Amino acid sequence: MANFAYRALTASGEQVTGELEAADVPSAIARLQDSGLIPIDAAPAGRSERKPGMAPPVARAAKHVTQLTRELATLIGAGQTVEGALSLAREEVPDRGLAAALEGVLLKVRAGSSLSDALAAEPRYFPPLYVSLVRAGEASGRLGPSLDELGTMRERTEELRSKLTSALIYPCVLLLTAVGAVIVLLTVVVPRMAPMFAQAGAALPASTKLVLAATDLLRDYGFLLLALTAAALLLGERLLRRPGPRRLFDAWTLRLPLLGQLLRDRITAQLCRALATCLGGGLDLPSALVVSRDILGNLYARAAMDQVVTAVRTGRTVADSLAQAGIMTPLAVKMLRVGEESGRLQIVAAHLAGTFEDRVATRLQRLVAIIEPATVIVLGLVVGGIVMSILTAVLSVNDLAL
Repeated sequence: MANFAYRALTASGEQVTGELEAADVPSAIARLQDSGLIPIDAAPAGRSERKPGMAPPVARAAKHVTQLTRELATLIGAGQTVEGALSLAREEVPDRGLAAALEGVLLKVRAGSSLSDALAAEPRYFPPLYVSLVRAGEASGRLGPSLDELGTMRERTEELRSKLTSALIYPCVLLLTAVGAVIVLLTVVVPRMAPMFAQAGAALPASTKLVLAATDLLRDYGFLLLALTAAALLLGERLLRRPGPRRLFDAWTLRLPLLGQLLRDRITAQLCRALATCLGGGLDLPSALVVSRDILGNLYARAAMDQVVTAVRTGRTVADSLAQAGIMTPLAVKMLRVGEESGRLQIVAAHLAGTFEDRVATRLQRLVAIIEPATVIVLGLVVGGIVMSILTAVLSVNDLAL
């Protein structure tokens, strides 16, 4: 027997945490269900949690999990039993780690465990949101549709993440090229010209003196500057692992021009997609809000969602609570209010999710379209300034020689 830390929902939608003794994760989840709770997560007590902003240990298998989800939805929708669907889907899994995890899931199902309990024993591949939606689908008799909704959410999330990554590659390469070009000029080109200026004895222009000073700084303290930069980055990364500084940083990023609106649109897309998926999977509204909160990487938005969940439990509408939290785009809040009043919250949330996913991609393209020429202009000014300062000094030396 071991101690397991858990998070669960009561029948009224209130989130509770605690510890209990059990043989393994499925047993812990079963005990929570027997006590009338809706499990969200259970893990061995004392296990270090994944730090905010860090990639999950099996991020490379995310696409395979999504493909597996789609296959299970199709097979179960076609009339296959859960055991049969797992057996067929396991044969098509290319990732060895996921295949081994799926083998363990299949063995537990054959031993009489539910699919959700078996998946909960493999948290590296099946996170709490995944397990919660599967459990809701089992409880409502809509396992196939729940898996289908889950597959759609994962596909759209991965598509959006791929667009973000692809759009940022070129600006990053361009920035690295700019920094490299400046370093080469200051450490290779300028030092070869410096002796000539010293021998000429001419009064150098102020711009040339500045460039020579920068060259001397890199030559004498280059490694120290590099070490200080690395230490500052490491310290910043360590600080951002702590909830307090990370929450302040996330709140600050939401107030930035251009980037802040992009991040707010992404939070809107994530919340709407998760909310639509959870409601479609059979979760009640408070449970759906709690589960949706857990997919957010922005800790400030997570804290705001805690307030939203509390407000909804006290009888306030979702739209009013989200409006007060201020983490979603006002247009989305207005649309959710309409959906809530008409009883079509899930449909409206799904529509908004698609709309804001497309908007994030569009805004990102515009932001990159601004960054690219701005980087080129800055690079041209810096490199051009260095070259012009050297040419000016060379002309001054030539005038002196004449």
